[in-house]
Amino acid sequence: MRVEIENVPPIVRYAFDVDIRTPGIVGIAGGNGTGKTTIAKALLNLSFADTFIRTSSANSVNPDSRITYRVADQEFMFEFDMSTQTITTRAPVPNAVKKLLSVELPAPHGQRFTFFGMLTEADPDIRRAIVLGQHTRPQALIDFLNAVYGDDRFNNLIEIPLRRGTCCCILLGDDRYLREDHFSSGEYFLIHLYRLISAGRPLVFIDEIDTSLDARAQAQLIPQMRILSERHRCKVVFTTHSLALMQTLDAGELAYLERTPDGMLLAPMSFNSVKSVLFGFRGFDRYILTEDEVLKAFLEYVIRRYCPPAFFSYQIIYIGGADQVTDLMRRNRSAQFFGPEAHVISVLDGDQQRQDLPRNTICIPLKNVETALWEAYRQPDFEYAFDGGNLLNAKQLHRRIQRQGNLSSEEIHRMLCDLHDDAIREFSAHLTQFLCRPGLQAGAYARV
Repeated sequence: MRVEIENVPPIVRYAFDVDIRTPGIVGIAGGNGTGKTTIAKALLNLSFADTFIRTSSANSVNPDSRITYRVADQEFMFEFDMSTQTITTRAPVPNAVKKLLSVELPAPHGQRFTFFGMLTEADPDIRRAIVLGQHTRPQALIDFLNAVYGDDRFNNLIEIPLRRGTCCCILLGDDRYLREDHFSSGEYFLIHLYRLISAGRPLVFIDEIDTSLDARAQAQLIPQMRILSERHRCKVVFTTHSLALMQTLDAGELAYLERTPDGMLLAPMSFNSVKSVLFGFRGFDRYILTEDEVLKAFLEYVIRRYCPPAFFSYQIIYIGGADQVTDLMRRNRSAQFFGPEAHVISVLDGDQQRQDLPRNTICIPLKNVETALWEAYRQPDFEYAFDGGNLLNAKQLHRRIQRQGNLSSEEIHRMLCDLHDDAIREFSAHLTQFLCRPGLQAGAYARV
């Protein structure tokens, strides 16, 4: 499905693409005003052409506004209608196309808020069904809610069919019950979220998924959504500002939406990159961006051993792959969320060494820490060998040799520095120059 949005503030022109043939989840992060909610409204407008009238202020669309939808080989164009002052189409959209997606907007326009009032009106029917025992136990929904909240508070949940949907209640005994619209806002939202996903529509888009959820629920939600998306064969796309929730997303499940000089850009990004761009790291003089936690720990040891005490306060941040690191460097040049360009460097593994590295980027004099350990292990005089070690690859060996207690991380770093002392001493000169006051002799200060 492709949705091309033109001149719908704050979006000037943007095409949102999503593959609805494959199940999975995608979280979209981005600053306020980048257009996340506008994308949600544009999607909903395919099914309800009065979406912008109901959910946006006057003049939110104009005669230049246009939305084009492409689903497989079908195209539907919605343009500004002067009489209704909204974006609509003269050609009817088939119900089969409308049923491809469900969209949940934030308060007060989401479906859960319109359903809220209907439950009050239906209370006599709900009460009658409970007295007569005309209800079922929604075990899959109970399992979902208990897993997200980590307890069994929903074991007494029942579900009652109504003319417009269903209502969930918790039985309290003596024909007393707690209706779902009297649950906490987070609990009520999760029930609605479950219904959206389990309806089996190929695309589910939820704007501001974390608004009503506490930190624990946010952290536990994503694994359960993966299960539901696979079970019901749907793509679940949502927007979020929650670090707790973003941190639980796998590589490829998180994307960042931003404005660029050329328009809007939605691109996959690692959690640490999003955290840096969206929230920034404040209060440090210098930043060292690197690929992973192993390289970060190695750099910390090198600085302790070879560099004088740092004059500038600094932070080492591991981002992800080398491309993610250099991309974040590029972004900082224009946005300066870390600070001036001269205050940020990237340090990559030695296997990334090439002629066209971005400026302020250096590489360690080892292919990487794991490979350097693997090469040392295969020397005949290596004294910490164990059975089966020669059958492991570099990363497996690095993990195993620490887990079995042969060598600690600190001992591995000391051994590698001893083996490659001259090269690492020369490399550390760059770190000294970056972190210390001018005039100190680089590489001459060594501590263990």
